Amino acid sequence: MAATEAAKQAIWLKELMVEIMNKEDKKVVLKIDNKSAIALTKNPVFHGRSKHILSKYHFIRECVEFDFIEVKHVPGVEQKADILTKPLARIKFEAMRKFIGVKKINIPKIQVGIKGENVG
Repeated sequence: MAATEAAKQAIWLKELMVEIMNKEDKKVVLKIDNKSAIALTKNPVFHGRSKHILSKYHFIRECVEFDFIEVKHVPGVEQKADILTKPLARIKFEAMRKFIGVKKINIPKIQVGIKGENVG
């Protein structure tokens, strides 16, 4: 269901970029860590376990069928969005921060004191 919302937004952004840049680009690639969700996008057979899903969430299946988007599996440990959505241990946080291209910057500390005071 989250993949459907992501597909809607990604297609909208792609269309916006086509309009702004005036050129066609590659199809949208969604990277999902849920193999069952991926299977539902590729297999139009309704299973007993999926019949509760509202029809509006089948939009992603149509997008895959008409080749608007491509769905790929990415293991959960490689999901770049995790740094933004989950609490992570320091080592994992630093690895994910590097993975998304954010760099740590060191800002020198400036000591401010009142005139005549010893600051050091």
